[in-house]
Amino acid sequence: MESLKTILFLMMWLAIPPAFAASSAYVGPEDQRAVEEAVKAVNRLGPERGAVPLVEKVVDIIGLPTISISGASIGISKTLQDLGAKKVGTEIQLTLSADILFDFDRWEIKKKAETVLHQVSKGIIESNKKNIIIEGHTDSKGSEAYNFELSGKRANAVKDWFISIARLTEVRFQTKGYGESRPIAPNTNPDGSDYPDGRAKNRRVEIRIAD
Repeated sequence: MESLKTILFLMMWLAIPPAFAASSAYVGPEDQRAVEEAVKAVNRLGPERGAVPLVEKVVDIIGLPTISISGASIGISKTLQDLGAKKVGTEIQLTLSADILFDFDRWEIKKKAETVLHQVSKGIIESNKKNIIIEGHTDSKGSEAYNFELSGKRANAVKDWFISIARLTEVRFQTKGYGESRPIAPNTNPDGSDYPDGRAKNRRVEIRIAD
């Protein structure tokens, strides 16, 4: 805690405009301007300079009252945002269409899919997180056993690509195939006819980027 106090004090000293710091109008620790400037000081560093946003952390800043600084527990880089990633709890979650990554009924990464995977690997590096969970999912065509096996092979293929091509060798990977067991859309219409758009959504690889 003492080291945190020192760091935040230095941030305050460097970031608060001199006119404010020297102002004789400052009336004490309850002055709202002091709290506002403290938050600005934290925000000025930003994730690109190595700052980690805080969530509901109560911190003591020398000369100021104890305050709660709220913010996102994790930040999503523009690279991952452009791919449609979202924050869910303490994770960054990203869904990739299996039709982009693989040919029908196959698990080898398609050459044209590598552009997307390079973007994902860049986003993983930018996130500075070391645990990646890769989950494979299929639609309901074929047997449950076959789909379970296919989804696992696809999850492993993405992991192997990240390691061998993107060189993410310091990241810990976990893979899991769920087959057709976790659909996010109907595979068929209410009348029982095929629903191709729903099947396409269910054929996917989900990537969870965690601490």
